[in-house]
Amino acid sequence: MEHNRKHYPPKASQKLGLLGRFIDARSGAVVAEFAMVAIPFLGLLAAIFETAFVFLVQAQFDNAVNNVARQVLVNSFSNNPTQATSSFLNNTFCPALPAIIHCDEVRLNIQPYTSWSAATPGTSWYKSPPTNVNLGQPGDIVVFQAFYGMPVYFSVLVASGANLGVFSNFYSHTSNSVYVDPNNSALFVHAIFSTVAFRNEPND
Repeated sequence: MEHNRKHYPPKASQKLGLLGRFIDARSGAVVAEFAMVAIPFLGLLAAIFETAFVFLVQAQFDNAVNNVARQVLVNSFSNNPTQATSSFLNNTFCPALPAIIHCDEVRLNIQPYTSWSAATPGTSWYKSPPTNVNLGQPGDIVVFQAFYGMPVYFSVLVASGANLGVFSNFYSHTSNSVYVDPNNSALFVHAIFSTVAFRNEPND
C-alpha cells in the first residue's frame, strides 16, 4: 500500500545540528540566555589572552634590558658614556628588542651613582625622561631603567576613567599596571617596567 507522502528536503538549519536548533528556537529566552553567558565569557577569554601577552612582552623586554646592560657593564661605552637618549635608543637599545615591541613607545633613564645608598632614581621619570643617558665610567654604579607602554588591545579591560589614579576595567576591577599613555593622554597602556642596577667593571 502506497502512502501519498511528500518528502521535503531538510532545512539548512537542520543540517547544522546544535547550531541549527538554536537558529530554529522561537523563544526569545534562548537568545537572552546566550547573550548573558557569551558576553562575560568572551570578555574573560580576551582578558586571559591579553594578560598572557603582557607576561610575554615583559619577559622579552627584561631580556633586552639585561643584554644591553651587560654591554654597559663591560665598559663598551667608556669612550662615549654620555649620549643623547634618542641616539642610544636607535643605535643600541632598539636593535636588541623583538619585533613585537615598538621602539617609539620605549623610554629610558640610565644614570651613574657614586654609592649604592645614593642610587635612588625615583619612579615618575617615564613621564618626562631625560634627554641624555649617562652610562658611567669603569667602577661606577649604574641604574638602568626602561619603560614600555604596551597598547591595550581590548577596550573591555579598561574604562575611560580613573578611581584615585587607579584605572577600572569593564567589571569594575582595578589595575595598578594600566597607565595613561605618556605619548597620548587619551589612550591607556600596559606599563612594562624593567630595572637593573650594577657596577661597571673596573679598569685593570
